[in-house]
Amino acid sequence: MTWRHLMRGGLRQIWRYRLRSMLVICCAALGVAGAVTSVNYASGGREQVLTRIQQLGTNLLVINAEQSRSVGGRERTGTIVTTLVEADYLALRREVEGIARSSAMVSAGLRLKAGYLSKVAPVLGVEPDFFAIKSWALASGDFFHTEDVRRSARVVLLGWQVARDLYGEENPVGERLFINRVPFEVAGVLAERGQGLDVINEDQQVYVPLTTAMRRLLDVDHYRSILLELKDSRDMVPVAADVTALLRVRHRISAFRPDDFSVGSQQDLIDTQLAAASRLGFLVRWIGFSGLVVSGLGVLAIAWISVRDRTREIGTRRALGARREDVFFQFAFEASVLATIGAGSGLGAGWLASRLAASQAQLPFIFELQNALLALGMAVVLNFVFASWPAIRAARMDPIKALRHE
Repeated sequence: MTWRHLMRGGLRQIWRYRLRSMLVICCAALGVAGAVTSVNYASGGREQVLTRIQQLGTNLLVINAEQSRSVGGRERTGTIVTTLVEADYLALRREVEGIARSSAMVSAGLRLKAGYLSKVAPVLGVEPDFFAIKSWALASGDFFHTEDVRRSARVVLLGWQVARDLYGEENPVGERLFINRVPFEVAGVLAERGQGLDVINEDQQVYVPLTTAMRRLLDVDHYRSILLELKDSRDMVPVAADVTALLRVRHRISAFRPDDFSVGSQQDLIDTQLAAASRLGFLVRWIGFSGLVVSGLGVLAIAWISVRDRTREIGTRRALGARREDVFFQFAFEASVLATIGAGSGLGAGWLASRLAASQAQLPFIFELQNALLALGMAVVLNFVFASWPAIRAARMDPIKALRHE
């Protein structure tokens, strides 16, 4: 028999046993679709982590005021110390090299009221550079500026969720908002960011000029924290040491006393998140490979059953002069064609499933074509290997025993 006749006979058998053929196609498609979807899902999670790292800042130092350890000889009270003041901030900007931008911060949970709706939300007093440090864009309106800080203007920027809670679908820019009964004008609404790596949902916060918060809302003369953006992330350690040394001198802290402030960076948090994302990606790839193997075993099982059910047919063909190579080729060809069609269909199904999974999990949609083609190639090879085993069994059958098979 010629190869063309064998291929034509294989296609005829595929059409004859349509249910069995569809099962092989589905097995191969599910394996590829599962592998592609899992890898793309992990890639979307990693992309989200990288985006949040960029928002958090990789070259950022945070100076926080610590809790008081003793008051009048008593035990820790838990109140925030008030030694982090404007003079410290000015000294840091003047004497510490390597600082690109900075912003002092104060914060408190205050009541917001707009029309008949009200809620308690964190109110942060910050400087205009705060939003550049955070790489934070606007959804509508405009940022407040240095002039607003200088004159303690009563303007406010709303987090995306706060704007939705108080104003619904309306654009609140230009509307009046009361913060602890003090009227403010809404200058803008910040773009949606969601929960960051530091487990703080910034969409639930509102932002006012630093001096406005200190003088009109909180009546304080000290800061809760100071953000310092460095020109080069490689200077993180020496700049942190310079900041610590300068503040210890200014606060007159002896060698035997603990600091009343803390200087930290985001690097540990970033490293932890990247390591977790890398481990998740490795695990997901193994799961995807396992799915390909399981789908190949499904192809093997169906092909094995097909050989058993067609034993008399194999005996008849061998009795009529078919060689072992002819029998092997036909069965391997049938299974390989079905598995290849299924793997190709699984590629399209994986694209659709990746989009649905990203939408449901609120992750960025990523379709890595290189990984998808790799999964497709591995599926074709594995399915051919698994399909060859039943084909070899069919080719080795004894014609006399095959004809007597019931």
